[in-house]
Amino acid sequence: MGEIFKKNFNAELDMETITNPHRQKQLEEFLDREHPVMSRYYELLNRKISPKQLKGEMALLIKKDLDFYDPYLVLGDILTSEGKKKEANVFLAEAYERAVKRIVDKQGNFPKRLIWGWLDNRHLMRVIERWGLMLWEQGKAPEALIIFRKLLQSNPEDNQGVRFTILAISLGLNPDYENRFSSKDMPGYVDGFKISAWFDQYSKKFPDEFGWWFKAMKKGDY
Repeated sequence: MGEIFKKNFNAELDMETITNPHRQKQLEEFLDREHPVMSRYYELLNRKISPKQLKGEMALLIKKDLDFYDPYLVLGDILTSEGKKKEANVFLAEAYERAVKRIVDKQGNFPKRLIWGWLDNRHLMRVIERWGLMLWEQGKAPEALIIFRKLLQSNPEDNQGVRFTILAISLGLNPDYENRFSSKDMPGYVDGFKISAWFDQYSKKFPDEFGWWFKAMKKGDY
């Protein structure tokens, strides 16, 4: 699988700040284009096929469109389940680097707005969040925080729940912190009321982290 990419990236190491030297100014907003392979991607997820078949199909989608990132994540999950974590990280690293280069300027600034409400942005936002989670799992919380902060600042409405992750890191919790908020009615899902109440209780202890966000929410500035 790794032969899709010519480089042998060691995803255990931190990436330097990713920049786009061809973009002089920070974007006001990024709205990704439509990716025709998206319909095929969702069709495959809804079919009952083996992990081996799904792995091959995801690899084909990546070859057809290197800048649609959801197949990278699915392929990475399958490889991880096969005990091929290093190979999985190669795909995650490639997707993350490609995604960030598409949105940042020459100084590495994210767009002022990168909204989840635009459907075609979601695959890109998911892979950025996944990279941050990987760094956190590797014990690199400060590096992960930088990524999560950029996501939250670009999308204060925070459909991904990045603010919860920022708070968990600030409190010194582990990446499995969401387990304490598991829904009794829907095992495997987070209880939105529980985690929101937790955030309301503890986030005020970090005004430097969340003060701007509370102001934005009060003004409806998102």
